[in-house]
Amino acid sequence: MRAFRAALLAAVSVAPLCGAQAQIMEEIVVTARQRAEDPRRVPVALSVLPEARIARARVDSIAGIATRVPGLVVSDPFGRFNPAPAIRGLTQPGVGDEPSVGFFLDGVYISGRSSINLFLNDLARVEVLKGPQNALFGRNTFGGAVNLVTRLPGDASEGFAELTVGTKELREVAAGLTVPLVPGKLSARATVVLKDFGGFYGNELAGGPEIGSERSTGAALTLRATPGELLEAILRVSYAEDDDGQPKGYYVPANCQPRIPDGQLRQFCGEIPERTGGFAANAEHFGFRRDAWRTALTVNMGMGFATLTGITAFNAETNEFNRDDDYSARLISRAGQLTDRWDVSQELRLVSAGTGPLTWLVGANAYRFDNETERRNIQFFLGQTAPTGGVRTAAVTDSYALYGNLGYALTDALTLSGDLRWQRDEKVFRSSARDRLGRPIDLDDGWTMWTPRVALSWQAADDALVYASVAKGAKSGGFNEMANLFDDERSFGPEQNWTYELGAKAQWLGGRLSADAALFWIDWTNQQVVAASAAGLLNNFYTNNAGESRSRGLEVALTAAPTDGLTAGVAYTLVDAEFVDYADPDYRDIPAFAPTGDISGLALPRQSRHQIAVNAEYRRDVAAGMAGFVGGEWLWQSRQYTENSTLSWIGDDGKVNLWTGVETDVWSVTLRVRNLLDDRSPPVAVRFADPARGFARAWLVTPGDGRTWSVTGRVRF
Repeated sequence: MRAFRAALLAAVSVAPLCGAQAQIMEEIVVTARQRAEDPRRVPVALSVLPEARIARARVDSIAGIATRVPGLVVSDPFGRFNPAPAIRGLTQPGVGDEPSVGFFLDGVYISGRSSINLFLNDLARVEVLKGPQNALFGRNTFGGAVNLVTRLPGDASEGFAELTVGTKELREVAAGLTVPLVPGKLSARATVVLKDFGGFYGNELAGGPEIGSERSTGAALTLRATPGELLEAILRVSYAEDDDGQPKGYYVPANCQPRIPDGQLRQFCGEIPERTGGFAANAEHFGFRRDAWRTALTVNMGMGFATLTGITAFNAETNEFNRDDDYSARLISRAGQLTDRWDVSQELRLVSAGTGPLTWLVGANAYRFDNETERRNIQFFLGQTAPTGGVRTAAVTDSYALYGNLGYALTDALTLSGDLRWQRDEKVFRSSARDRLGRPIDLDDGWTMWTPRVALSWQAADDALVYASVAKGAKSGGFNEMANLFDDERSFGPEQNWTYELGAKAQWLGGRLSADAALFWIDWTNQQVVAASAAGLLNNFYTNNAGESRSRGLEVALTAAPTDGLTAGVAYTLVDAEFVDYADPDYRDIPAFAPTGDISGLALPRQSRHQIAVNAEYRRDVAAGMAGFVGGEWLWQSRQYTENSTLSWIGDDGKVNLWTGVETDVWSVTLRVRNLLDDRSPPVAVRFADPARGFARAWLVTPGDGRTWSVTGRVRF
């Protein structure tokens, strides 16, 4: 039980991107396999951002996590609405019903694409597990899992208050307080945060919404009860409210590949150009609004031979997206959507004490996700002034799972472990839209998935581990709602991948130098991709399981503490991901790919072949009771192809962030500059249609923010 509590409370620091000094000073515990373990003995590719790193670099979004964890990519073309995360190149070239990376808040799955892009605060650490994690985590952890771990209340009274001000109307206030309500038995932690960022780019139209602004308000209350040595209960309730302006963006028209036979240009060839100003949005478009409640009760009960854990969670969210679809000063088109969703889950897990050569784990999970949407599009150019005939959909997912783990020490150094999960997903989909025969779209289907993982690990020395693993990933199926489809095209099944991994972890010089490395090979089958139905010429695109891809690569991370006060780290990832077998129906009538649209052998879009993250910080005493620090990071990624043809791409993107300041045990002041070199490279571009040009083919591009400055003052009490 003590080890379990240590796992919950430890400030974890493991490569890549970890503080090597922290490794020397404290015992490290992680829960990557749902149990407390020494990270040097975990046969999993694992990246962790510890609390100090999160605070210094002001990591407050999943995009901020991705730039610091090579191999993780987040495409975010619409602000905080509908992001597309991917790990190890497993991007979604099709529509995709759910993301290929599972996000968890304190072990509870976050449902829905637009829900994962929440404002992050009061984090103790972020754990990123690479490769499929379905066996133990489930819920579409097809390419990996990200676990966001918040701080727990301790047994001592403490608190903090923090104020940040910066350029571009950046204002942030945060405060937290931990109080032992019953000493040694019950403690509470309450936090509040308010953030206001005016956006880097202005709006040309007076009275219109801000461009790229983000506003967030959040509060959380955590109660931790320890009525006995073998019993612990943690209740966390949080509320968040977001109010973002119009997402920043601009259109780049197609410039090549005329369609056969009408000659309309269908592709952009070359690097997507930058644009630094001239953005506009009309007053009718407010952007993105969201409010969300998240509640979770975790109970840990020691039973001598094992620990029983129960997690009960309920989450509810309402969000509305309202975008100026033409991204211009003209009032032409609006894209809008209202979403109401809630989910409830129950997890039970029994974990062995692990005192002998045999370790085991068994668990069960039940989950329901209810998601209702209403389209609120307005075509002003047709004379519409309010949403008319918006399609309403209701989707319900019921999921049940049984899973387990068995590990056996074959020798003192050699361990064999196996995981297995059985999961049954049942989905119901209702839409007010009609099919090609005038019938309402009323669908239901279900899928059973088995996802094993086997790992063989060799502890060559106390500080050296070599492992090999094979794991299966699966992502659930879904439905197609376009009008012109045949009945057997209405649903698509799960997609799968088999991931083969060889890795090593080592430390030297008493923990002052550490290294992680992993080689991976992924075979992706039954890939969810887009096809065109013969049931009609328009409104006939749908998702099916017609693709096959492959991804392979290398991950390397080094961390060091060469002298007292100096820590440094570097992480590099090479991802070579390509289609093995796929014919894209959108390319059948353009010269480069006619007549089949075959793109086999081309790279998967929206992922960088190379990613590098370098960080360093130096700290030393400057006066009695006062220390000074200076640090920085270089975050770089190579070009990304914008879509399947690989004819267009966004250029490489490199950012330099610096910070410096002074601190005591009571207060600290930190000066930061983000994007020191003012790199404006677009972070993402997606194929789209421009309403201002009769919905002609164009690329919707998100401009990169330039340089910003901020100062943070923090008081501890």
